[in-house]
Amino acid sequence: MTDTAAPTRADLLAEITRLRTELDRARELSESATEYRVPVPEGGGTVLLLRRQELVHGLGWAISTRGRGGGLAFTTEGWQDAIGAMSVDRLFCWRDPVTALAAARSALAGT
Repeated sequence: MTDTAAPTRADLLAEITRLRTELDRARELSESATEYRVPVPEGGGTVLLLRRQELVHGLGWAISTRGRGGGLAFTTEGWQDAIGAMSVDRLFCWRDPVTALAAARSALAGT
Protein backbone atom coordinates (compact mmCIF):
# COMPACT_ATOMS: atom_id res chain seq x y z
CA MET A 1 0.00 0.00 0.00
CA THR A 2 1.22 3.46 -0.81
CA ASP A 3 0.51 6.74 0.92
CA THR A 4 -0.92 8.33 -2.22
CA ALA A 5 -3.37 5.65 -3.35
CA ALA A 6 -6.34 4.56 -1.30
CA PRO A 7 -6.08 0.86 -0.44
CA THR A 8 -8.49 -1.45 -2.17
CA ARG A 9 -10.74 -3.88 -0.34
CA ALA A 10 -8.47 -6.72 -1.45
CA ASP A 11 -5.43 -4.89 -0.05
CA LEU A 12 -7.15 -4.42 3.30
CA LEU A 13 -8.25 -8.06 3.47
CA ALA A 14 -4.72 -9.22 2.63
CA GLU A 15 -3.30 -7.00 5.38
CA ILE A 16 -5.84 -8.31 7.90
CA THR A 17 -4.93 -11.89 6.98
CA ARG A 18 -1.21 -11.13 7.33
CA LEU A 19 -1.73 -9.51 10.73
CA ARG A 20 -3.89 -12.40 11.98
CA THR A 21 -1.20 -14.86 10.94
CA GLU A 22 1.45 -12.79 12.72
CA LEU A 23 -0.71 -12.62 15.86
CA ASP A 24 -1.32 -16.38 15.83
CA ARG A 25 2.43 -17.02 15.57
CA ALA A 26 3.13 -14.61 18.44
CA ARG A 27 0.48 -16.29 20.62
CA GLU A 28 1.95 -19.71 19.87
CA LEU A 29 5.41 -18.50 20.83
CA SER A 30 4.17 -16.81 24.01
CA GLU A 31 2.57 -20.05 25.22
CA SER A 32 6.02 -21.59 25.60
CA ALA A 33 7.72 -18.51 27.09
CA THR A 34 9.24 -18.96 30.52
CA GLU A 35 10.58 -15.44 30.98
CA TYR A 36 9.79 -11.94 29.79
CA ARG A 37 11.95 -8.84 30.19
CA VAL A 38 9.87 -5.68 30.20
CA PRO A 39 11.53 -2.26 30.23
CA VAL A 40 9.53 0.30 32.21
CA PRO A 41 10.84 3.75 31.25
CA GLU A 42 8.27 5.48 33.46
CA GLY A 43 9.67 3.48 36.39
CA GLY A 44 13.09 5.12 36.15
CA GLY A 45 14.33 2.74 33.45
CA THR A 46 13.66 -0.37 35.52
CA VAL A 47 13.61 -3.69 33.68
CA LEU A 48 11.08 -6.10 35.13
CA LEU A 49 11.72 -9.83 34.85
CA LEU A 50 8.65 -12.04 34.71
CA ARG A 51 9.33 -15.74 35.20
CA ARG A 52 7.06 -18.75 34.94
CA GLN A 53 7.23 -21.34 37.68
CA GLU A 54 8.29 -24.83 36.61
CA LEU A 55 5.09 -26.62 35.65
CA VAL A 56 5.95 -29.49 37.99
CA HIS A 57 5.52 -27.11 40.94
CA GLY A 58 2.56 -25.03 39.82
CA LEU A 59 1.34 -22.40 37.39
CA GLY A 60 2.44 -19.19 39.12
CA TRP A 61 4.48 -16.29 37.83
CA ALA A 62 7.12 -14.22 39.64
CA ILE A 63 8.21 -10.68 38.93
CA SER A 64 11.53 -9.21 39.95
CA THR A 65 14.30 -6.75 39.18
CA ARG A 66 18.03 -7.36 38.98
CA GLY A 67 20.29 -5.93 41.62
CA ARG A 68 22.91 -6.58 44.26
CA GLY A 69 22.07 -9.43 46.57
CA GLY A 70 19.57 -10.97 44.18
CA GLY A 71 17.55 -7.91 43.39
CA LEU A 72 13.97 -7.33 44.46
CA ALA A 73 10.88 -9.45 43.99
CA PHE A 74 7.39 -8.03 43.81
CA THR A 75 4.93 -10.14 45.81
CA THR A 76 1.37 -9.60 46.94
CA GLU A 77 2.98 -8.09 50.06
CA GLY A 78 4.98 -5.55 48.01
CA TRP A 79 8.66 -5.35 47.05
CA GLN A 80 10.83 -7.84 48.95
CA ASP A 81 14.64 -8.19 49.26
CA ALA A 82 16.66 -11.38 48.87
CA ILE A 83 14.75 -13.38 46.28
CA GLY A 84 16.61 -16.56 47.18
CA ALA A 85 15.37 -16.45 50.79
CA MET A 86 11.68 -16.39 49.88
CA SER A 87 9.48 -19.45 49.62
CA VAL A 88 8.32 -20.57 46.19
CA ASP A 89 4.70 -19.80 47.10
CA ARG A 90 5.51 -16.21 48.01
CA LEU A 91 7.72 -15.68 44.97
CA PHE A 92 5.47 -17.25 42.30
CA CYS A 93 2.32 -15.58 43.61
CA TRP A 94 0.85 -14.17 40.39
CA ARG A 95 -1.67 -16.14 38.31
CA ASP A 96 -0.42 -14.78 34.97
CA PRO A 97 2.23 -12.39 33.62
CA VAL A 98 -0.28 -9.68 32.67
CA THR A 99 -1.58 -9.42 36.25
CA ALA A 100 1.96 -9.43 37.66
CA LEU A 101 3.12 -6.74 35.25
CA ALA A 102 0.13 -4.49 35.93
CA ALA A 103 0.64 -4.77 39.70
CA ALA A 104 4.38 -4.07 39.46
CA ARG A 105 3.88 -1.09 37.12
CA SER A 106 1.32 0.33 39.52
CA ALA A 107 3.72 -0.12 42.45
CA LEU A 108 6.55 1.54 40.53
CA ALA A 109 4.29 4.47 39.70
CA GLY A 110 3.42 4.78 43.39
CA THR A 111 -0.32 4.23 42.94
